[in-house]
Amino acid sequence: MKKEFWLEKWQNNQTGFHKDFTHPLLVEFIEQLNVSKGDTIFVPLCGKTIDMLWLNSQGYHVIGIELSQLAVEQFFSQNNISFELAKDSLFNVYTHENITIYQGDFFDLTPSHLQNAKAVYDRAALIALPDGLVEKYTEKMLKIIPDNSIYLLITLELQRTTTDALGPPFSIPDKKVHQLFTQYQSVTLLQEEDIIEREQGFQKLGCAYVYERVYLIDKD
Repeated sequence: MKKEFWLEKWQNNQTGFHKDFTHPLLVEFIEQLNVSKGDTIFVPLCGKTIDMLWLNSQGYHVIGIELSQLAVEQFFSQNNISFELAKDSLFNVYTHENITIYQGDFFDLTPSHLQNAKAVYDRAALIALPDGLVEKYTEKMLKIIPDNSIYLLITLELQRTTTDALGPPFSIPDKKVHQLFTQYQSVTLLQEEDIIEREQGFQKLGCAYVYERVYLIDKD
């Protein structure tokens, strides 16, 4: 999957994955991360999610990474917040108070960018990546997040009954999660629910079921 795929998605406003509300599972399970106010939470492939605003409103510092410049600027403009823009050798760096978003390629991140991160919140990054790339993503994440980081992960396991629209979100079964995070100390399933009845978009894709799972993952 090339970068142009996602840039075109944002350019053409094909962003059905974006939610205009804070994800309820983030609110429900944030305490599982055992972070304190003032700690930094990393949100990979963040798009323009307002989950970042909610985290900031709870007193946390937020670092995001997003490929699309359009997505980043929509985050600020649609939420009526100002930003300062700086540049380093790898990224455009957008900041507003305790929110920092690096606009550029996730795979260009280094440990220095995330040295203050205490936790990771991943709602839509892992499921956005196909086989091959998703393994590279988790390998990269292992290298760049600090030791003792705690990871709140939300995944989807889908079964489609048609061959249409086979792009993201990609199905991540429970077994796959354990394979991807085998080098982490622990992977704990917090909740599992079939959400097909309330998700009309997945019904239109011909999904027979959609299991939404929440995991808590300890790096060390």
